[in-house]
Amino acid sequence: MAGVKGCTNSKCVAVKKKITYKETEDFCSKCGGPLTYVCKKCYTPIGKKEKLCARHQAEKEDKADKVMKTAAQAGGAVLSVGAVVLTKGKDIAKYIPKLK
Repeated sequence: MAGVKGCTNSKCVAVKKKITYKETEDFCSKCGGPLTYVCKKCYTPIGKKEKLCARHQAEKEDKADKVMKTAAQAGGAVLSVGAVVLTKGKDIAKYIPKLK
């Protein structure tokens, strides 16, 4: 999927409001300037196949890495608790009949 098109004329209303255009459009409807592919977040000109500039792409990847790291840590904690339950399971089972 291709990126979004936007006007790069800094004085244009479309830039200030971050208006995006269809891929088939070639000129800005507000100022008549040529449209180029821009970052969806900051409107920086980018290549046709990209959706985000290098900065925002790096932020997205960092966020994904952080989520994966957190999930791995949570999974490790669950495994640790599971191991303790398995090793202490016999001791716990001895006390269950006494609770009734």
